[in-house]
Amino acid sequence: MSFLKSLFRAQVWISPFEFLFERVLAYTAALAMFTMMLVTLVDVVGRDLFSAPLPGGFEVTELLLASLIFLGLPMVTAEGSHVDVDLMDSTIPAFLKPLQDIVICVINLVAFATLSWMMWKLAIRTYEYEDTTAILQIPFAGLVFLMAICCSLSTWALMLMLVFKRGKKLFSHDHGAAVKEVK
Repeated sequence: MSFLKSLFRAQVWISPFEFLFERVLAYTAALAMFTMMLVTLVDVVGRDLFSAPLPGGFEVTELLLASLIFLGLPMVTAEGSHVDVDLMDSTIPAFLKPLQDIVICVINLVAFATLSWMMWKLAIRTYEYEDTTAILQIPFAGLVFLMAICCSLSTWALMLMLVFKRGKKLFSHDHGAAVKEVK
């Protein structure tokens, strides 16, 4: 049975955007987390039992941690799960709440667009300079390009939130509004 047929038999449908965020990024982040656990395990066991830590284990863990954080950024953005401080929420009248969501989304959009632009500049510069880690000489360019892509996906999510959802989250973990039954 082909992969596409099995998708249609699952009786649920999600948008390509949700597929990217909830499947591709989430599974890639999970793989990075699992790899980080394995590297740490081998490093600790090697150090404690054999007095020989994993060469460059610390570098690999650093790179995996950075990728894990940035892989989660677009998911957190699309779900509207960023940390927010609601000190002023009780003082804002209910009729202004939708405007508040839009203003916050615009501020976030400007911040993420600026961050994306700077990350792309850094990624290109890192690639041109051929920057590497100190011990294992792993090139940084791949990681920095991943960071730039994830920042750009977060910016894209914020644009979609602003245009289609008026500053509200795109989708949630419960898939309540996003999952449609196929008949």
